[in-house]
Order: sequence, then structure tokens, then C-alpha cells
Amino acid sequence: MADDKNEIAEQGSTSISTFDDTLLSGGTGLEETTTEDFAIPFVRVLQPMSPQLQKQHGGYVAGASAGDLYNTVTGEAYDGEKGITIVPCAYNKKYIEWIPREKGGGLVNASHDISILSNCTRDPENRRYYTPEGNEIVETAQFFILILDGETAQQAVLAFTSTQLGVARKWLTMLRMARVQNSKGDSVEAPMFAYNYKLTTTTQSNDKGSWNAYSVNQAGATDMATAMMAKDFMSAARSGDVAVKEEQQ
Repeated sequence: MADDKNEIAEQGSTSISTFDDTLLSGGTGLEETTTEDFAIPFVRVLQPMSPQLQKQHGGYVAGASAGDLYNTVTGEAYDGEKGITIVPCAYNKKYIEWIPREKGGGLVNASHDISILSNCTRDPENRRYYTPEGNEIVETAQFFILILDGETAQQAVLAFTSTQLGVARKWLTMLRMARVQNSKGDSVEAPMFAYNYKLTTTTQSNDKGSWNAYSVNQAGATDMATAMMAKDFMSAARSGDVAVKEEQQ
């Protein structure tokens, strides 16, 4: 659906072309780059007030709708009802410190662990944690994923915060329960990339209003070629070779 929704998708094509070996012999020209030079995309769910849905905003995406999924690097919008197929590769939990948006917004510290909460106070109305300086601590569950909807798999990050943390916990439970057979025929705990999942969106609500949320369901077994890519991505994420530039939601 990305092609129907966003002209930018054409610029973000990842199709593979055939190249002469002579032209390949000199390298890629990217040899001096590091992980800090690249932006790994986030997959977001668009809300009614998202900039991508505001015609006057520079990030406006023609044809996108609330509830669609959005790739922050390629600019692709995916129909939230149809969803996209993803493979989870690695996971981490962060407690990220942000300047509140009403005070200008911005990242303060992305390396806190749960112990930071002991120094915070919790607002009884919005149930958010704040530091003595007035910054917000946001519990964030991050999955490093491969997006399979396209000619080649794309690396991305899927982050769950606030009310979405319940979805992340359910997904982690599914991953923990997944099993595969080893070479001896024994049933063993599966690596998280053993199966692929359909990421779609749904509507949730509480006494404060309604919003568009993620939904994750197992789709099928991951093929060997994709599993090898996923294993490499898992290793890179674990070793810190994947630089994530945190984005305030």
C-alpha cells in the first residue's frame, strides 16, 4: 500500500540492480562511515494530530490516514488495517529522559535503567514520571525488526510506550512461548526471529479518549535467508553497532 499512499516511496526504493564487476571493484564510497552516520528508521502509528496528516506541515504525506503505519526514514505509509510483515530480531527496555513538549521538547538521556524511577515523582493525573528538574521519564520497549514488505528486508525499530507497553508484553509472551525443533528433533525455545509477525493497528480507548494502537499476531515461519539476516541484525544490535537516534513521540 505504500506505493498508493506516498510518492516518497519511489525515492526509497530498495530494489537490487545488476552492476558490472569493474564498477564494483573500487568499493562503495561509504568506507569512512560509521553507525553514527546512518539513521535507522522507526515504525510509528499515525494519530489524528500527527504532522504527516497536516497539509500545512513539511512532513505531510498525501493519502495517509490516522491508524496507518509510517516509516520515519523512507516516508512510506502503510495501511494500518492490512499491516506489514515483520521479523523481530532483538529487544531492549529503556527509561528515556525527555524535556516535555510543552517546554520545547528534546532528548536528555537515553541510557537510564529502571532505578531512575526511584528519584522521580509520579503525576497522579497523567500517571507520568518526572525528575526533580521537571523532565519526563518514558518507559520504552524497543524491538529491532526487519520489515519484509518489499523486494528486500529493511531494518527498523518499533518502540512501545505508555498504553502500548501492554502490547509489547503480550508480544514478548508470544516470543517466549514459541518453539522450534533442533537437529535432534527436540522441541526447544525458538530464537525471536524464528517466526514472522503481522503488524497492524487498532483503536483503543479509556476515560481520557481514544487513539490508534499497534496489534501484533504471528504470521508464519521465517525462511532461512531472512533468518540469517535477522541473526546478523540481532548480533549488531546486541553489540551496540546499531545507532538508534531516539525520537520523541
